[in-house]
Amino acid sequence: MRRAGLLTRRSYRAEVESAARGQIYLLVPDSLGTSRLLRDGRLLGVFTSTGDGTVGAEWQEPKSGERVEPHDAAVGYALAAAFGTGAEPMWKLMLNALLEMWP
Repeated sequence: MRRAGLLTRRSYRAEVESAARGQIYLLVPDSLGTSRLLRDGRLLGVFTSTGDGTVGAEWQEPKSGERVEPHDAAVGYALAAAFGTGAEPMWKLMLNALLEMWP
């Protein structure tokens, strides 16, 4: 499991590898309140978390005959519940960092 969070929205991502299946899952923010779940680089769905423990998901239609499996959903919900979804834009993160340094 890797989790980072620096000055870019993309750095607020959670990455986990399923040892049982050998697949890599990535939950990466794509807006202020939502994050995309990818399995081995393929988009599975978009997650939203309100911060009160409630997580919602919109699943994408499979394009290559692959389906979202219960294992995929479990990983996605766990990541979204544990780490939240979305991230602030870079300009706002930079402004907050500068204000923190101001005496």
